[in-house]
Amino acid sequence: MFQKIGKYTALCGSSMLIVMAAATAQAADGQVEFTGVINDNPCTINSESVKKSVDMGQVRIADFGDSVGATASVSTPFSISLENCSGPTLKNASIKFSGQQAMNDPTLLGMTGENQVTGIGIQISDVKSNIKLALNTASPDYELRPQGNTFDFKATYVRLVADTGGVSGIGTGKVNALASFDVTYK
Repeated sequence: MFQKIGKYTALCGSSMLIVMAAATAQAADGQVEFTGVINDNPCTINSESVKKSVDMGQVRIADFGDSVGATASVSTPFSISLENCSGPTLKNASIKFSGQQAMNDPTLLGMTGENQVTGIGIQISDVKSNIKLALNTASPDYELRPQGNTFDFKATYVRLVADTGGVSGIGTGKVNALASFDVTYK
């Protein structure tokens, strides 16, 4: 009987080796790609500020002054918020708006797309200081407070062309402009 148990044990041992060999077989059935970003920004941009829509409403040509550079009588406010701010070394931030430059004035935001109104641009200004922020130029530094910061701006239409022969230099129609912004921490 001792011999039968030995044969049975040997048979089971061989089967376990086959099962273990099958369990360790490898196949390349897929892959995992890891992506991410590591930065040293002391804040994150609030999700509502990442992609923002600013409705400037309807403005009449009569709401503009007659001279080039005159602004419409109405401005539209908008904000950019930073949250989760921390960081002992970076205490200030500046914001730079960029986009299509306006015809005749590269400091203003111009219209994008087809069939747009002509003769105007959009001026972006800081509400608190009332400083006009030239396109593609960093704003003055804003001091970062712990946790959250909201920076208030306003957008105003600006006349780019004068009236000639009793005809308005400003056309009528749709207004579409697109600005992107970059935050630089200091």
